Amino acid sequence: MKHLASMTLIAAGPALAVALTQSGAALANPDERQAIDDRLQQYEARFNEEDAVALSELFDEEVVYYGPLGKIFEGRAAVEERYRQNFEAGFSDMTVETIEIEVIGDTAWDIARYTITNPQGEPLEGYHLAILEKVDGDWIVQRTLVNAVIPEPPAQ
Repeated sequence: MKHLASMTLIAAGPALAVALTQSGAALANPDERQAIDDRLQQYEARFNEEDAVALSELFDEEVVYYGPLGKIFEGRAAVEERYRQNFEAGFSDMTVETIEIEVIGDTAWDIARYTITNPQGEPLEGYHLAILEKVDGDWIVQRTLVNAVIPEPPAQ
């Protein structure tokens, strides 16, 4: 499976490079990247306020959210409920660190590292990849994939 994924990336790489080169005029200015970074900071603030409704408003009505444990949440209402359950379970104190933001026209993606406190009071970290679309002047998450960093098992 890893081999197939690697081959797919190798095959897609040149096509993506050509598309990015040909769309050079459509690449965003720094203000667009800043707007997306600002959305990531809004995400952090809304999470820390434990406001599931406000958090869900950062997502499209038909968003597909691939959760860290393999569960898929489809639609804004499902994402809102996911966050509500997380808050009820005791997840809190999120920090978000932007790693990468790329914008082409009205489409963008961001990669960020997050840290939250789990219900046992321990830090939990992971990464997310979001695909966004600019809708009525706002960057809205269309798809997102979240993972959690799992410690390496002890050497045997």
